[in-house]
Amino acid sequence: MTSPVWNRRRLLQGAAVAGITASGLTGTAHAQQGGAADLVLSGGRVLTLNRGFRIAEAVAIKDGRVIEVGDNRSVRRLIGRRTDVIDLCGRTVMPGVNDSHAHGLRTGLALPPYTVDVGKPAISAVTEAVAAAIAQVAPGAWIRGKGWDEKKFAEGRPPTRQDLDQISPGNPVALLDWSNHQLWVNSVALRIAGITRDTPDPGGGVIVRDSAGEPTGLLLEGAARLVNERIPAFTEQEQADAIERNISLLLSHGITSYTEPGIGAVAQKLYADKARRRALRIRVTALLSRPDDTYPVSVAQVREILAAQQPLKGIDRRWLNIAGVKLRADGVPIGSRTAWMREPYVGGGRGGLLTVGASDSEKVAELTAMVALVHRAGLQIGTHATGDAAIDAVATAYASSRPSDQRHYVIHGDFAWPETLRLLARNRCGVSFNPNIKRLIADTQPGVVGPERAAYQTPYQSALRAGVQVTSASDTPNVSPHWLQGLETILLREGNSGTVSGPEQRIGVQQALRTYTTAGAWQDHADHWKGSLEPGMAADLCVLDGTLLDERGRLAVDAHAISDIPVAMTLVDGSVVYDSSDKSARAAATAAQNAGWARNPNPEHMCANC
Repeated sequence: MTSPVWNRRRLLQGAAVAGITASGLTGTAHAQQGGAADLVLSGGRVLTLNRGFRIAEAVAIKDGRVIEVGDNRSVRRLIGRRTDVIDLCGRTVMPGVNDSHAHGLRTGLALPPYTVDVGKPAISAVTEAVAAAIAQVAPGAWIRGKGWDEKKFAEGRPPTRQDLDQISPGNPVALLDWSNHQLWVNSVALRIAGITRDTPDPGGGVIVRDSAGEPTGLLLEGAARLVNERIPAFTEQEQADAIERNISLLLSHGITSYTEPGIGAVAQKLYADKARRRALRIRVTALLSRPDDTYPVSVAQVREILAAQQPLKGIDRRWLNIAGVKLRADGVPIGSRTAWMREPYVGGGRGGLLTVGASDSEKVAELTAMVALVHRAGLQIGTHATGDAAIDAVATAYASSRPSDQRHYVIHGDFAWPETLRLLARNRCGVSFNPNIKRLIADTQPGVVGPERAAYQTPYQSALRAGVQVTSASDTPNVSPHWLQGLETILLREGNSGTVSGPEQRIGVQQALRTYTTAGAWQDHADHWKGSLEPGMAADLCVLDGTLLDERGRLAVDAHAISDIPVAMTLVDGSVVYDSSDKSARAAATAAQNAGWARNPNPEHMCANC
């Protein structure tokens, strides 16, 4: 298609990023009192995502809000001498995407130059990348990496510290896997951390050992902290730059809001500083974690978080809102088998809760007490739970707290069975699924949990049938923030090989789009002012360079082609914040896209995380 036509100079300068008042006029009244629109987009297919899923041709915007949605003729009356007009040339306009679970700071830090891309097809290729990085740093400097996947290694075996020792006898190396649940380190890193054959496994973690009892260099779950706490922290400036790089990346995907699931004091300060300077460019809802950015697994740690929390001052909550606390119940149901399951994995073991306690019942009691503590503080709770037993425990804990409108939710929710989903629905709780993760692991899951559970995993249809509020999220940087790939996966439920996994859990395209827009706004307690394109709602828009739906709201392209549709433009608060025709914006987005985990719509080492 040809590029959309508009007065570019005024469009980029005309609408300053500003907060939206909680009370406002309706679109018609606002248009009568405020005169002409600031911006009109016409000649396209506008997916309003309102209750009736109305499809229009044009949308008018003033002061950061939608003031009219309709056919070209009805909206044209709002065009004045100073109105900027974009001819959509048939493109699709929809509400900006609300990514309900995206690690923004981590995403920025997962990009070069902060982190080495080690998502390689062989251990030898990983060591080559690490050797190249070592050549650029001083002796003794730490090398951080991310993205490796043991199942992809040509050598057909787990990596070891000896693999890294050959090329890094003096620099400590710490390489996080694709799932954020395994850390591969060299002998220098083990020595610095004081890990020997006599070091006991820490609570919630495993130090993998060889037949002689020596550490192999693999640290699972909580054991990774033994090394991570010795790695020098990124500076505040590095973290601030990383947040900015993440924002540019997300905006290039049409994402206008996201939930940052677990931030400590430094990240909160950096986000707040940007919000006060009106420089955030994207809307952020955040959940708190511990000061060291790890997730609480005990009541004592939750108390620390609540005691340290400082109220936000001088900040429009529609740009930054600290909504609650992130808790963590278990691990992940992949090769590490750390999710807590009702029935054993293929090969044995059921995983377990990561909360403190000497038995399952004690751990469940601790989790329930953690939920109750946050709930009584009046805050929202998002709890990482992937195994069915863990989800059962979380749903029961939510129910016992008798939530009203705090909108607690389960993060990931891989194996939430119908009876548990109904319990969540009765208590007005939600679940946040990760379709890109489903695509990544679908082919290998039968060997981990068996074919029946693998097919059911990420049960969109069951959740909607139960009446649960269902959101879709990327879990970036463990998965690419490419939400169109996620939409494609929701509709097809295909793994990387093309094999279908659980077709009975497919849902329709209109339902799927709501999980990325209106449901995300619900999770944010913001469905009264964002998430749909109606008069009075926030003018947060994603413009796709193609036709997604026909005039009757049906899919207009082959589902396999959805992920190939480019994002042409992103607007937040009525201002263009990403434009694919702008060279500088495209260059910034491309630099981020070229990172290993985000380099294409279907990277091989995207993944599930906390």
